[in-house]
Amino acid sequence: MANGPGIYNFPAMVRGDTFRARDLASNVSQDGVPLALTSARMQVRALLSGDVLLEWASCEITGDDSNTVRLSAKTSDEMQVLPIGAHLYDLEVIFASDGAKLTLLAGKFPITEDITRD
Repeated sequence: MANGPGIYNFPAMVRGDTFRARDLASNVSQDGVPLALTSARMQVRALLSGDVLLEWASCEITGDDSNTVRLSAKTSDEMQVLPIGAHLYDLEVIFASDGAKLTLLAGKFPITEDITRD
């Protein structure tokens, strides 16, 4: 495993659009050996020291070796409250073998203005 998190920047999302479920990390392994995960969570913030804007408190862990992290969908109402901006996120996983925590991914979570709205 690399030192520090991998970088993944989400494509820009329009505020108020539904966030579709997606696999964010898969085949988590060390030296080619799959590592089973017990849980994962992800938070989105405007600033490193800012409040949590959006959270996946418990991401689904899937796969034959339980090492794929799937983010659940977020409704348009949940996405509508996000302010416009290039927000930051990170994804933390917990390993089944010893309970160790690791920030697996980090990057940008950009939200753009919606034109069609109520």
